[in-house]
Amino acid sequence: MTRLGVVAAIAVAVRASAHEIAVVGPADVATAWTGDPRIAVPLGVAAAAWAAGVARLWRASGIGHGISRGEATAGACGWLALAVALLSPLHALGGTLFAAHMAQHEVLMVVAAPLVVVGRPFLAMLWCLPRRWRRPVARAGTTSWIERVRLGATTPVVAWAAHGAALALWHVPALFDATLASDAVHALQHASFFGTGALFWWAILRGRAGRAGYGAGALWVFATAVQTGALGALLTVARTPWYPAYGERAAVWGLRPLEDQQLGGLLMWIPGGLPYLAAGLVLVARWLGEAERRTLRRERRWRVVATVAVLLALAGCGNAREEAARALTGGDPARGAVAIRGYGCFTCHTVSGVRGARGLVGPPLDGIGDRAYIAGELPNTVPNMLRWLEHPHDVEPRTVMPDMNVTEADARDIAAYLYALP
Repeated sequence: MTRLGVVAAIAVAVRASAHEIAVVGPADVATAWTGDPRIAVPLGVAAAAWAAGVARLWRASGIGHGISRGEATAGACGWLALAVALLSPLHALGGTLFAAHMAQHEVLMVVAAPLVVVGRPFLAMLWCLPRRWRRPVARAGTTSWIERVRLGATTPVVAWAAHGAALALWHVPALFDATLASDAVHALQHASFFGTGALFWWAILRGRAGRAGYGAGALWVFATAVQTGALGALLTVARTPWYPAYGERAAVWGLRPLEDQQLGGLLMWIPGGLPYLAAGLVLVARWLGEAERRTLRRERRWRVVATVAVLLALAGCGNAREEAARALTGGDPARGAVAIRGYGCFTCHTVSGVRGARGLVGPPLDGIGDRAYIAGELPNTVPNMLRWLEHPHDVEPRTVMPDMNVTEADARDIAAYLYALP
């Protein structure tokens, strides 16, 4: 069967389950709210679970810790934007006006998706679980195959391609018309737009692009803006309507079908591109700021490197790094490995040589002795390391790292183990 035949078969199958779509005119907008429990209930449960997780996390570690106030505000706005897209009159109006349908998609992809991602949904959902479930769930999330899938999916090129493919596929006329004939196909379209949008923003803000640097993130945001803008431009300059299923519905709003389509394309092209532009400018600004901070780090890094080099030279033989770490901290690396497990550090960090230490909440700790800073702001010295281990909230009140009441002796042992890591 040819590709055209496959598309035609899908369209025929969808029309077999067709549903009536009410035409929403200007007088009907105020009452055209969607009360479908298949949409409202899952959305309400997910939003409530996120809010409960944030509240429980803040009760345990203090307001603004783990998830900052700004991140919580962004997350709440993201869930509200989802409700606007899926429950407000905009959803019903999308069956009458192509332009409204485009506006709904833009809310899903460039408003709700990035805001929900900024709100740290996975961390909040983890804290929503009962305490006895959190650690097993967190450990399950760090299994090798899940980690490989996560790292692969959040590669910027994969996220960009998935989002672009969803946009291109669902704007094929036969498939777009099918969304007006089947609730299931319509739901699948919205899920793919929001899902691939969230995947893209996750890759930029929290995935590999974020770790590679703000410059890489800005580049991928620009590439996506070009991708979506091109589709919007094609819809705007088209000479004939692409989507026959809309017919003359736009007439109740005083628009011809082609005018409705052109308005929808313009919404995707110009207003829909503004969030990408804003995000790109923020990333570029942070990129420039990071360059300045990187210069300062290089100026201080020689101190740590020189200290470690001298201690390694003095150690002479045996395990030079361990001997140097002992002399530097006054602790025992062997006891430090035991303390890392005892205090549960391995659930949040990846630490070589410690069984099961493959946590993803905090950064990997290998090579920490060669870093210029601890916690991104303290110069890497033994007193600062001990201070961070014993009282992390005194250093950074918003850190997600809990105060575990680490004793000075255990802090020295843990520091010795960390400084001994290659």
